[in-house]
Amino acid sequence: MNNYVLARKWRPQKFCDVIGQNHIVKAIQYSLSTKKIHPAWIFSGSRGVGKTTIARIFSMGLSCLKGITDNPCGLCENCKDIKHNSFLDLIELDSASKTKVEEIRDIIDNIQYKPIKGRYKIYIFDEFHMLSKHSFNALLKILEEPPNHVKFIFATTELQKIPITITSRCLQFHLKLITNKEISQKLKNILYIEKLNYDEKILHILSNAANGSMRDALSLTDQLISMGELTIQNCYLMLGLIEKKYLFILIISLKNKNINSSLEIIDQIASFNINWDNIIIEILFLLHELLKIKMINFINNIDHKYEFNNFHENNKKYLNIILKKFSLEEIKFMYKTFISGRKNLNFNPNYRIGFEVIILKLIFYFN
Repeated sequence: MNNYVLARKWRPQKFCDVIGQNHIVKAIQYSLSTKKIHPAWIFSGSRGVGKTTIARIFSMGLSCLKGITDNPCGLCENCKDIKHNSFLDLIELDSASKTKVEEIRDIIDNIQYKPIKGRYKIYIFDEFHMLSKHSFNALLKILEEPPNHVKFIFATTELQKIPITITSRCLQFHLKLITNKEISQKLKNILYIEKLNYDEKILHILSNAANGSMRDALSLTDQLISMGELTIQNCYLMLGLIEKKYLFILIISLKNKNINSSLEIIDQIASFNINWDNIIIEILFLLHELLKIKMINFINNIDHKYEFNNFHENNKKYLNIILKKFSLEEIKFMYKTFISGRKNLNFNPNYRIGFEVIILKLIFYFN
């Protein structure tokens, strides 16, 4: 394996490599194939879902030497220059550092000049919502009457901050969060090609921790690789998590009328050097799954009617104990208590004390 970080090495270079964004890819490919290309596009969505990547592949389709195409070759001089960020007619701008209206006016003054090598001058504005009000106003005139040789692609994580006068003059596409299944499959393919040995269980943990971001998933995988072995133990250690059985045991102990028992379990959990906020998030995921089971009134035959991705076979016994021991209302109360406790976590002397206060509240409620 070479020294490139995975997020850069495995960045999609063709439309067919993009995962989870078929609706946008199809729209762009149709526009390229018919050569009816709108002058301004807005890509919105969370971090790491492919906004800038799709913008660059789109730029390759507009600039490829074989012609405007929905399948850029990736091998011609223009395509290679775009890949290496050295194409003179592709101007990528970080809007966070170009907030002054004078800087935007300088850019607008240069727009009138024809492209040097490509068919179009393509401007990609990253974090577009960071522009000032005056900068948006300065752009408005050029968006109303754009030159034929200019294309704009705006990428943003906060579409609501962009003035309606701007968005109404652009084609808008929202990029979805990538599903855990898609992230897991992509990681599996990458680890296979990279010839890395790994525990299959880490795929679910990493994809869940990535929160729909392929870039975050690859960054976490890089971090795990740096720990030496791609094991579930290292994965838990890296993320500040523990095996779910400890969380099941802690929840079960809340009705045992024995505060010392619950505190001893917390001591055990603390010995793993975990992140308490992440532990609360894991408990909320767990309680959410339990609520779903309760609400579909399904306990005895869980394998056939509902798929519980978060539960391994050896945790099913704890699952059944909790479902029999706690009512639907009690699980709802636990969920609300952990939600409010997480909000107040920062106000405690430290996170562990904040976590213990949540547990003590629940013990008092149940006993």
